[in-house]
Amino acid sequence: MTETTNPEVSLQEVAITRVFDAPRERVFDAWTVADAFAQWWGPRGTHSPRETVEIDARPGGHWKATIVMEATEETERVEQPFFGVYRELVRPERLSFTLGDPLDPEFLARSEAGEGEELVTLTFTERDGGTEMKFLQVGYLPAETVPKAVEGWGSFFDCLAEYLAKP
Repeated sequence: MTETTNPEVSLQEVAITRVFDAPRERVFDAWTVADAFAQWWGPRGTHSPRETVEIDARPGGHWKATIVMEATEETERVEQPFFGVYRELVRPERLSFTLGDPLDPEFLARSEAGEGEELVTLTFTERDGGTEMKFLQVGYLPAETVPKAVEGWGSFFDCLAEYLAKP
């Protein structure tokens, strides 16, 4: 990553640790197997249709998924695509990938300036029959968006916990 020239945007970290009541191989696979990923990817109240999820889980492989919020009486249907490239996979211990939002004009502007890439790194450690997942997102973001990102990822991980609780 390069240093940003925009004073409103700086290198930020989003760090979250969660413990799941599931073996780490299953937690790892939830991130790297398309059928599993489609079952939980997105915050509460959304879904990721399986046909939008593509995963080539290997270093240099690409991934993409679209989160959908269905229309209500008050809102229109919203589709939010994400994409990235896998940087590291050490099953079932460690995973890293880039994260991009092709609909975010600020992300696209930062990308053109060499500042757009966000890197997510996950580590999975066995803990008392479950799995401790450490999540770290590093990227050039406005500082005021970090609390919103923590809240959003928390909702994603609540959905992941619900998925992992199913047999």
